[in-house]
Amino acid sequence: MPELFRIQTAHYEFTVWASDISKRQQAHQQTLDKRGICANQQPAIVHFSPTLLITEASVLESLVVQTAEHLNCLTLDRALFFENMQYQFEWIFLDEVTHAELGHRLKSVNDSFRFAKARGRMPARLTGTINTQNDVGWMRLPLRYQRAGIKLECSFSFEVLPTKMDLHSDLPAMYKTIDQIYPLWRFSLAEKTEQGVAKSKQRDPFPLFWLAHFNTLRKKLEQGLKIISQSPHSRLQPQVSHVRADRLKGRLSPRLVTRVKQDLVSGIFDKRYRVEKKHLSVDTPENRFIKMVVTQCKKQLGKFETQLRKNNRAPDKQRISDAFLAELASWQLPLQHIQNQSFFKELGPFNGLASESLVLQQKTGYSAVYQVWQELKFYLDVLGNQSSVSMKSVAEIYEVWCFLMVRRILIDELGFIEKVSKKKSLKLKDFFEYQLKDGFTGAFEFERSDGVKIRLAHEPPFKKYADKVRTYLVSQQPDILLEVTFPKPSDKSFIWLFDAKYRIKTENNRFDHDDIDVLDHVPDDAINQMHRYRDALIKVTEGLHSTNSNKSRPVFGAFALYPGYFDQENEVNPYHHAIKEIGIGAFALLPSMAGEKQNINGHFWLLNFLREQIGDKPNLKVHYSSNTLEERLYVQEAARIPYYGMKQMLYQDLTMTIALGHSEGRAPEYYDGFINDSASHYHMPEATFKLKFKDHVLKEICYLALVIKDGQDAVISKVWPVRSVKRMKRNLLKIDQTGKQSKSDEVYFIFELGNPLKLKFEVRSIPQNSFRASMKLTTLNLLEKTKIFSELESVYDEALV
Repeated sequence: MPELFRIQTAHYEFTVWASDISKRQQAHQQTLDKRGICANQQPAIVHFSPTLLITEASVLESLVVQTAEHLNCLTLDRALFFENMQYQFEWIFLDEVTHAELGHRLKSVNDSFRFAKARGRMPARLTGTINTQNDVGWMRLPLRYQRAGIKLECSFSFEVLPTKMDLHSDLPAMYKTIDQIYPLWRFSLAEKTEQGVAKSKQRDPFPLFWLAHFNTLRKKLEQGLKIISQSPHSRLQPQVSHVRADRLKGRLSPRLVTRVKQDLVSGIFDKRYRVEKKHLSVDTPENRFIKMVVTQCKKQLGKFETQLRKNNRAPDKQRISDAFLAELASWQLPLQHIQNQSFFKELGPFNGLASESLVLQQKTGYSAVYQVWQELKFYLDVLGNQSSVSMKSVAEIYEVWCFLMVRRILIDELGFIEKVSKKKSLKLKDFFEYQLKDGFTGAFEFERSDGVKIRLAHEPPFKKYADKVRTYLVSQQPDILLEVTFPKPSDKSFIWLFDAKYRIKTENNRFDHDDIDVLDHVPDDAINQMHRYRDALIKVTEGLHSTNSNKSRPVFGAFALYPGYFDQENEVNPYHHAIKEIGIGAFALLPSMAGEKQNINGHFWLLNFLREQIGDKPNLKVHYSSNTLEERLYVQEAARIPYYGMKQMLYQDLTMTIALGHSEGRAPEYYDGFINDSASHYHMPEATFKLKFKDHVLKEICYLALVIKDGQDAVISKVWPVRSVKRMKRNLLKIDQTGKQSKSDEVYFIFELGNPLKLKFEVRSIPQNSFRASMKLTTLNLLEKTKIFSELESVYDEALV
């Protein structure tokens, strides 16, 4: 395990080891290069607090500091700390240290470190291992140790970087999208890393923000309170008393002296006289304000500590470290100390300030407390990057961002209107963190002007004995469900599943020829999971426990979403073929990039896929009816895979209607065969069929209806059952099949026909464009009920091109 980083001070030697990080460095560099970011723009820095006297420092076993220097940070040539890496940390103490520990907020991080006391020549040391997993941002390791009976503390901070995206551009873009719908969800009380909190317009008080900001202002508040306790502000205030004449003392006003003399002459000896004297008092509005600030902060911190200890009490929920709980208690000690001051007992309740106070704004100590309180009171309006709070893991961030990106595509790109919004589907859980109300209770619902409805759900559970879509063995919970319902009379629903995977394939399988060094691919297990989702979900109709219930597979596709980086407008999705053939694959999804490469669109592939499946905005030129959209889904390759030995069909009586035209040089017997019912074959060039999924359509054709000219009318009086459809080159077709020999190698379809069936009535109409070679597909049932040829509807329209 190579040595990554080492510093030596007068008290200890701090060393960091990890496995080979060259691949991570290379992946990170490629990520920056794709975005046109120079590594110098984002230097890797290790911060120390307080400033350390470093006698020697080395990075990757190369000395960077050789003489003693007082440093508060060290700039590295290359990044060393990445996500999903395991790092080993060790402090070797050069002096006699009786105890050392880590004071991280997470209990799991502190528990991963072990202190060993000095034994013989073996010095005391603190060692531990941390797996960064999907936690990115600043990781702070607060070291606490006791040397010669004195407790000392210092912290080391370094930035854990993602390799699949840029921490300083991609993640802020995701945060912006999430904050618009789910404000405050991404923040966490305690994770391995922390990130700066940007300004926000959120007005609702959020405990984690208050706590994070209080931590940054705590020292300033304590210093101000210390100054106030030593020299509290006081002012002359009038004190009124009523005393008898024999108890009057000091200097009296001439008016009071005159009144007392008159009363004594009149024989009044027991009357009390109003006396007003001024004396210095600390019971001022400013001190009452200070008392209110101290009381409120103490109350809030006490509430935090009580709730966290309560949440942390359960053995399976001991997430917060004792060091952090002790730190919260220590924050309250200075506040408790000033509450015990004697002058605090003289102060009355704070009833506001009648006017601006120069004491609060200018006097030493008071001005500091006043400024701190204003920031704490309106912390969301003034909060800047000086405060940091933990974020949920980047894997969770990416998952919710993908969910909201699908919502954004539906609204902005595909013309859907949000009917049911779940923007407030957040609930405050343990440890003052917000969680989403997952499943169908937190689903968004959309509708488009053409009647298509969509339900978008996050992590919906599918279990046994569900009402509509269920599993039979193991419960399933995909990340994103997209359920599309087409309007009546069809009213059919189709499901697509997406699973956000914040991972990229790192190892080539010997059976897999994907070049992961050139293209980003999703891991194999993510694709396997998509197969599992599609196979596990079953739609049951006509009763859940009925013996004659119908079962069908409602999932038309399952796809992984992963942070692959491509020029999607000019490159082909590496999973395009699999998506087309079997409905399983993956889409690269990242925030759209701006800058030098303006053509890069982070969701271009996903947008085009959804556009093909559920149609585009109705006001565009290319517009499909709901019937056509359904048929497009049913004739796709992925939807046409039956069990071996079986055939899968949408229509049982699909009929191809085409005008029987005459071609020069073709034998008259060929045409006579369709008149006298002796025809056995019909052929058409492959180029005639403009259908996108023509193979599936042609395999499903059951009848051939020829429109034959009868005077000025076009007549359909019979149909031929189609026994088989073959694709052959024209020069291989026999003359009795085509009525004309040809040497062309053009591809044709040859239909083998059975004995014709007479219709109950003839279908007649006036031909248009003199029987041009046009094709119409419909159902036999519709054909029997329709009397006018021009009104025949197309089941597989030419819009399927």
